[in-house]
Formats: sequence, structure tokens, C-alpha cells
Amino acid sequence: MVVKNFMGRIRVCMAVCALASASCCFSSGAVAAMTLKQMKSLKGAAQLEITVDQVFRSCGLAVAIVDHGSADAAKQPINWRGAAMRLSEMNWDAVYGSRQRKPEIAEGWVNRGKADMRCTSGLTRLLFHAKGDVGVVTVTKKTQGFGYITTYQVPKDLFKAHKVVGAEAALTKSLPVSALVGRYGQPDEVVKQPGAKDNFRYWVVTLRGHRPESLYAVDFEIDNSTCKTYVISTSDVDFVQRRLESLLRQWEKDYVLD
Repeated sequence: MVVKNFMGRIRVCMAVCALASASCCFSSGAVAAMTLKQMKSLKGAAQLEITVDQVFRSCGLAVAIVDHGSADAAKQPINWRGAAMRLSEMNWDAVYGSRQRKPEIAEGWVNRGKADMRCTSGLTRLLFHAKGDVGVVTVTKKTQGFGYITTYQVPKDLFKAHKVVGAEAALTKSLPVSALVGRYGQPDEVVKQPGAKDNFRYWVVTLRGHRPESLYAVDFEIDNSTCKTYVISTSDVDFVQRRLESLLRQWEKDYVLD
């Protein structure tokens, strides 16, 4: 049993590498992966997987909201502490940072008031990708008999029905690749981008026992040997969800089906 569990742990770690489209890199004999603590130290990570309502409470009102609903999608009149908007139930981008010279956007809302910079220290821009029409799961014990009742309800308040699934940040000062690798190790995956750009991708997985519980992708865009932007994606983003499902299948093979 000890040998099986030990080999299982090795296979779970190797699964992160085996699933990557590029070869995994190693540092000091171990898989080079960013830790959860390191990921959480990045700007924008603290707002992942919370509602836009909670983001506004912690970061203040965004300088703009980009509404990804189609042009003919129904827009609802909504209000945040006196700021009137008309937005759809579809996905949004909440934008923070320095105000643009031309703040007009095709679909969405622009803040004409003072920009709130409390969450953007060291950044020129911080953008939160928010998934719309997201509900809350509630599990309650039955008042009579055994068992539980599970309900799923989407809040009527659009600010509470939009959940942050990703964060995109632009650094005030570029970070050399040498400093990036020195801080986090070699990337788990290098993803080619158009032109001469690459994404250094770090996978961050959390475990409950041996079972993968959550997964994040942190992509640093490399251009001319420097990094100016990064994106953090949760498992609510398709490519991360697919990777997490693969890790779960590997876990089932190692610990459940054997």
C-alpha cells in the first residue's frame, strides 16, 4: 500500500507534465511549478472566483466594464452605489487602472468619476474576466427524514451573478526572463504565440489528499526576453477545465480503479 501510494503521487505529478503540449522542464530534480502561495502573491489573484459585487467592494468601482453580450442581447438597468449602468447577463470584463484617453467602448459602461487605484499598485492595467449567469449552490439538511436538498439559484443582482474566472495584468515595469525564471523556476509549458512572442505557462494544482481539487494556469507573455503582462485563469476557463478533468481521470486510475 505504501509503495502504491508513493507511485500514485509520482504519477499525479507526472500527469501535469504528460498533459502539456510542450516538454516539461525540471529544476533541481523536481517538476518546476509555481506554488499556490506564489500565485496568490500576484496582483489580481485575490479576486479570482469571487463575484463582481465583491470585487467592487474590495477594489472600488472599475474604470470601465466591457459587456460581451451581443448587440441585440437584452440589457438591464442596474445601479452600483449611484452609478447607473445598462448591462447584459453575458460575460463582462471589469477594467481597472489608468483612465484611457478615449474611454468609449462599443458595448458596456464607462466610469466618468475618479479612478480607484487601491488594487493596481505596480500595474498600469488590471482586467477581471467575469462569467455571467452564475448561480450559488446551497445544500440544506431535510427537516424531516434523512438526506439533504441541493438547490442552485442565480441571483437577480447581476453584480452578484457574475463570477471572476480570470485576471489579466499589465506591469508598470517589465520583468526580464532571467528574473521571472529565478523567481518561479522554468515554466511547465511554453506556448507559442503569433509573431516572436511566447507564453511561459505555470500550472498550479491544489490537492485534497491525493485528489486534484482545483487548477490554475498562470501565463506570462514573453516578448523580446521580457515580460510585461500576465494572465491567471481558473478552472472555469475551458482549457484549464480540460486539464483538470484529465488530472482527475489520472487520479481515478491511480487511486480508485486499481
